[in-house]
Amino acid sequence: MSVQLRSRTLKSGAKSLYLDIHHNGERWREFLKIKILPKDPSKFEKKRIAERIRANRELEVLSDETGHIPQHLKKINFFVFAEKYIQDYKNKDVRIVASSVEKFKEAVNNPRLTITGIGPKTMTLFKDYLIHDAGLAGETAHNYFTRFKKVLKAAKIQGYLNEMPTADIRFSNPNKDDTLKKQVLDKDELQILANTKCGNTAVKRAFLFACFTSLGLAEIRKLKWRNINKGRLITTRNKTGELINNRLNQTALDILGKPGEKDDFIFNIQSLSDNGANKAIRYWVNRAQIEKHITFYCARHTFACQLLINGANLKTVADAMGHSSTRSTLKYLNHVQRLQDEAIDKLPSLNVDLITL
Repeated sequence: MSVQLRSRTLKSGAKSLYLDIHHNGERWREFLKIKILPKDPSKFEKKRIAERIRANRELEVLSDETGHIPQHLKKINFFVFAEKYIQDYKNKDVRIVASSVEKFKEAVNNPRLTITGIGPKTMTLFKDYLIHDAGLAGETAHNYFTRFKKVLKAAKIQGYLNEMPTADIRFSNPNKDDTLKKQVLDKDELQILANTKCGNTAVKRAFLFACFTSLGLAEIRKLKWRNINKGRLITTRNKTGELINNRLNQTALDILGKPGEKDDFIFNIQSLSDNGANKAIRYWVNRAQIEKHITFYCARHTFACQLLINGANLKTVADAMGHSSTRSTLKYLNHVQRLQDEAIDKLPSLNVDLITL
């Protein structure tokens, strides 16, 4: 194996620099698009650049044989690579690929992450985040994970990874059917949380407000006082753009407190990441001694289930949640019916003598 820097004289008298590569019995040239004109004042600098490219290319060719990743490739930022990959991506699912990278950024919360820093542990964390904490429904979590692997595969093809960090990870999505898998708070647990101190009071107010309004963290972050009008909440779902126009009950109004200026944010959590909000909720729930895995998105589930428990029909709940159809709402009805079945199963048993009856 060899990588030699050579030049070819053009008709203009300039020298065009190229690499002469011998590898695995094959020989080919790679032109560097570097030209040195006669009496070129920067010819020494151009030669230094060309020699640096030659040395790097030699390492890359060598890495193909040994599985070694050159040091300069180890320092490549993953998100810079992913951004370039998405820019060049031509398939119709480009938006899903881009969204999967955004979810990955939320999950790892490390903008300096290198490509080689992504291992099985990181990808397991990402998988769990998609399933439990990203607020995704149905097959969306699995779709995001699958699309994200396309970016990793491109990185592997280009020599940044020796092997796929997802090779031994099995993705089993518990949200793929019409049943509700995430935890839901009942009215007693809501009262316990209201009475329990939270390390972040803004998160506490925002989460409890979401439990009475259906909003997710994305909607809560951008919520302004102009969205509150005559006791009603008027906004749109961040994910779908569907209108939400819900009446606020007294508890929701009490959580809001005294109104501010129309363009003021209601909850001061704009700079707080999803992970940061969920971490505060986790500590708060533990302090309240509630043995459930609660994230911010559970507030939406709690709101829907409480509406159904209190007699709302499926269409009413779908509208209140900002769902475009009742199909997405069906899982809440299934959950409530399951709770009813469990309650009936716990009714006391009697020794009944049918003859005496």
